[in-house]
Amino acid sequence: MNLLPNNPFFRDYQQYNTQYPALEVIGGMLYDTVQFVSAAVNNLIFFTAGPRASWDLTNMEAASVLTGNKAFLCRAFRFYVKQLPQSVARAAAGAVQPGAVDNIAQLINAGVLRLTVGAKVYAEFPLWVIPSGAGVFPLYGSDGNAADPGQVQDYATCGSPTVENALTLPQPLFIAPQINFSVVLSWPAAITLSGGSTFLTVAMDGELLRPVQ
Repeated sequence: MNLLPNNPFFRDYQQYNTQYPALEVIGGMLYDTVQFVSAAVNNLIFFTAGPRASWDLTNMEAASVLTGNKAFLCRAFRFYVKQLPQSVARAAAGAVQPGAVDNIAQLINAGVLRLTVGAKVYAEFPLWVIPSGAGVFPLYGSDGNAADPGQVQDYATCGSPTVENALTLPQPLFIAPQINFSVVLSWPAAITLSGGSTFLTVAMDGELLRPVQ
């Protein structure tokens, strides 16, 4: 398939293409996972550590770049908090209820995502506009104990867990082969999470461009 024939990158690239006859495009996703250390960090960098221990954490094959003449067209962002349901003491009326719901609220209320390609920032969004579009359906409720404080069971996802729920970009962003890129999540101050440290995943939905086999 002759991809994006009007794109100057592909016209210039293919004239030096001695190994592969053509490029192909498939629907794809780039994702990476980093641990958020509760009460200790206010910046996390994604896509810069290369292959991690297992595929559930990342699908990056190298640190900061796409390998093997691959490129990626980013069409949407996702942000996922990999936390588990919690049983926590029920807060008094009018007080903040600690737990999974509060964890996500704290992370997205103050967090900002920045995508850097090369040396330039190409995307900058508050985290509250970036849903995960996946996860267990939220559960929140009491154990039925009328005594104060009692217990609550809670779990939350960032937005409705449907695959269509993602931050779709008005203009796709192209990441060329062997160009450094990274995503940084930042907060103005360290955040203390109920249940301690947890893992955060940033994903980019779009199209993976690669040489034909």
